Amino acid sequence: MSGTDRDPEVEAEADLDAETEATAEGGDEPLLAVEGLRTTFETDAGTLVAVDGIDFTVSEGETVCLVGESGSGKTVATESITRLVDSPPGHIEGRVRFRGHDLLAMDAEAIRSVRGPGIAHVFQNPQDALNHCYTVGWQIVEAIRVHEDVSEAAARARAVELLDRVGIANPSARFDDYPHEFSGGQKQRVMIAVALAGDPDLLVADEPTTALDVTVQARILELLSELQAEFGMGVLFVTHDLGVVAEIADRVVVMYAGKVMERGSVLDVFERPSHPYTRALLSCLPGRGNEVTGIEGSLPDPTAPPEGCRFAPRCEHAIGACRRGEQPPETELTEGHGVSCVFYRDGRDPSVVRGNGNGNGSGDGSDAETKRRDASRNGSRSADASTPGTGGAEGSDGG
Repeated sequence: MSGTDRDPEVEAEADLDAETEATAEGGDEPLLAVEGLRTTFETDAGTLVAVDGIDFTVSEGETVCLVGESGSGKTVATESITRLVDSPPGHIEGRVRFRGHDLLAMDAEAIRSVRGPGIAHVFQNPQDALNHCYTVGWQIVEAIRVHEDVSEAAARARAVELLDRVGIANPSARFDDYPHEFSGGQKQRVMIAVALAGDPDLLVADEPTTALDVTVQARILELLSELQAEFGMGVLFVTHDLGVVAEIADRVVVMYAGKVMERGSVLDVFERPSHPYTRALLSCLPGRGNEVTGIEGSLPDPTAPPEGCRFAPRCEHAIGACRRGEQPPETELTEGHGVSCVFYRDGRDPSVVRGNGNGNGSGDGSDAETKRRDASRNGSRSADASTPGTGGAEGSDGG
């Protein structure tokens, strides 16, 4: 390729890499910093507020889990980061800084250069994410050649290598197979291979194990952990499964109705759950000492969110102050552990919402580790310690 006909996207990636190196010399900024992210959609029923002013960070090599019920805004938040939300009807506000660059301020060409080599997504349902009109090998090759100026033969060799790395047996032969010829677990492995094609710095995994049985789920989580260490990636993991959180997370961000309720290290959240919503989620885990009854009520209408704390209509501890004004500002309980609840402000008694017994903050680190192990077992009860590695995984991902 001559100097006069260089691919503009390749040029944009080169410019971004150069600026990133310069930024990296200047400080300890996290890999990803999300500030005041707000995503809305215009609908016939009015403006739907899916994400409403959330903040969080992900550092290099770290796993951060976004946790909450379905409909809490987790997926919209992650897709807003790389501007995968269609506009219109969607509208994204705030700041999303990735390696020091504001992704929301980039033009279309620049943001495309970030998707793949910078931030890659593994979507929730590989059945829908893969194109059934093309072979899986073609789809991986396409992901490689979109961002790299390589020959088709070189891209094919890289694709076969990736299929092998994610545990697809006989990858050279499976390269020319179509998605319908793979099981659910195998499709998710293919999606991971597509995501790794650009050698990303941050992997966004949106409930990648939800549609899989627990034994396959355990293998996919093990694979992601291995790949994270191998590629040095940060991971932003979306889930509603607290068993998975206990197994993989470094830090946890608890979301409800588009707002952050609580954030902290995984030990903070499991040992000292401080927001009533976090405690309610944990109480839904089998083996927590209480009868599993679920959380009464449902998420509020996102076109007409309630005043005050979003969780107040379902909270057994709610008082008048919970139902007035805006979502309570976060109170930092310990370094990195924050909670958005009026009972931690204005001289009120936080023991009202913390309660006594399990999760009241009186335990030590060993108690927290026990809770993590219990949650992990409850989240993947049928997965045993003899789970095979990625080699030969094809036969065990069926069903």
